[in-house]
Amino acid sequence: MRSATEPTTSPATIGDDGERLPILYGVVRFEPGDDRRVRDTTITFDSPASAELFAVESGWHDYQVCPLFFFVDTVTMPAAGRVLLGAALARSVRRAGGR
Repeated sequence: MRSATEPTTSPATIGDDGERLPILYGVVRFEPGDDRRVRDTTITFDSPASAELFAVESGWHDYQVCPLFFFVDTVTMPAAGRVLLGAALARSVRRAGGR
């Protein structure tokens, strides 16, 4: 099992063990208290480290970094290394027949 903070070299590929690697990473912030109720989620990071850095720089104290998977066959990484979430989701809807 892969750790949520373990870096990947190519987020849109299949890993050596045949496991699909995440396309993006997100960070979930929790409400204060023991309920662990989600306060908000930010999902636009291309690495676990960048999600972690965002949470720390934002002053979040109770959060979790997580890998994100979408129902797309393949995603080509742009030259800058960022995947546009809207484009990935649009491809997903087209492949699902608009459902």
